[in-house]
Amino acid sequence: MKDFDPRTKLALGIMAIAAVLFAREPATLMVEFAMVLIAVALLGLGRKLLYSLRLIGSMIVFVFILGFIFFDLQVAGLLSIRLFTLLSVSFIFFNSLDPQEIGDALQNMGISFEFAFILTTSMRYVPMIGKKVRQISDAQQARGIDLRPRIKNITNFIALLMPLLVQSFILADDLALAMEARGFGSKQRKSRRTYHIRLIEYAMMALSLAILAAFVWWERG
Repeated sequence: MKDFDPRTKLALGIMAIAAVLFAREPATLMVEFAMVLIAVALLGLGRKLLYSLRLIGSMIVFVFILGFIFFDLQVAGLLSIRLFTLLSVSFIFFNSLDPQEIGDALQNMGISFEFAFILTTSMRYVPMIGKKVRQISDAQQARGIDLRPRIKNITNFIALLMPLLVQSFILADDLALAMEARGFGSKQRKSRRTYHIRLIEYAMMALSLAILAAFVWWERG
């Protein structure tokens, strides 16, 4: 997979996400859930996924509660499993692709460089902002400012938001200077690497598409 063209990885990732979305039977969802867990274990992404659950866990719990309130326990469980599987597939996909590869894949598919640059830059900067949030939070709590999620601490979050806002402006200014120094607006831009889709990749995409079509037909009865 590491030597595959980014467009191949992108196509396979989209088809994997589609397979989760089109699944209707509880048994199918459970099989997909198990396959995702096996893939995470084989790829050695278990620790990263557990860390990500700190962010997406509340969303899954919220969906479970809504499903239980408006439907029943079984539907709530299936909705939670579907959401977890969908997020896990996306997690595996984005961990197998470097942001630069995603940008190159989009450009090779005819997407404008500006849009691809915005997407890849956001993918790089979101983890960086998350790291700065943790650093600022640790620093402010070391000064005695309580930033625990409580109603009485709402006003204290200004001590987190203001430094984060300043750091974001500094990052944006550094990025703008770097873009200007590298001639961002040049029309003679060339990619550092040329990608080519090999025959085996076409075969794999065709096979995956055929399996997806058969799966959708089977699920639709």
